[in-house]
Amino acid sequence: MAIKNQQVVVIGGSSGMGLAVAKLCAAEGATVTIASRDRGKLARAAAEIGSNCRHEVLDMTEEKAVEKFFSGFTGLDHLLLVGAGRPAWGPLREVTTEALMSAFQTKLLGYFLCAKHAAPIMSAKGSMLFTVGGAARAAIPGTSGLAAVNGGIVAMARTLAKELAPVRVNVISPGLVDTPAYSWMNAEERKAFYHKMGAALPVGRIGSVDDIAALMLAIVSNGFMTGSVVDVDGGASLG
Repeated sequence: MAIKNQQVVVIGGSSGMGLAVAKLCAAEGATVTIASRDRGKLARAAAEIGSNCRHEVLDMTEEKAVEKFFSGFTGLDHLLLVGAGRPAWGPLREVTTEALMSAFQTKLLGYFLCAKHAAPIMSAKGSMLFTVGGAARAAIPGTSGLAAVNGGIVAMARTLAKELAPVRVNVISPGLVDTPAYSWMNAEERKAFYHKMGAALPVGRIGSVDDIAALMLAIVSNGFMTGSVVDVDGGASLG
């Protein structure tokens, strides 16, 4: 199923994996709308993507803003939710209630609200694609907060695959990917970290945003795929 001339929305499309898949969809001839909280990053990303792209500031935790955003579309073919939210890292006893509630609000609630208000305008042949972290798919000590949030998204998506049918709903779970999320490290630290983590994977490297974008496009283009949770982690989930 080609996406040429289709309407695609990428929430979290101003950087990283979201920007990469927005670029790819635009290159394939789709009309792309990217949304995130940062107006400056959005404008720069839209200029990078080109003429097939529009951009709009959106805080997906604000229901009225989400409702207004989707009311601006007469129809929608694909919704890609790539926003990372604020993760609640740490061992169970160290995760604060405030951090956990913030993580739920900025990701699980945000994804829920976007799905809720996009659903009425989705094409019957369209799709939603949710992005979750690896903590939802593997038992990793120190990530119970992430697992709770991302696991909730997986459960929600599988339910929506039936509730919203024939609209397709799928989940992608990337492993370690070179994105701006690691920009808090300096370049030398980041290179060493990526090398160490990549060497431990069967593929011998960490992922790129283009790896993830290619699979996202394949999933939204596959009309026989729904309710699936796809790991793309270089073999990390093999244990």
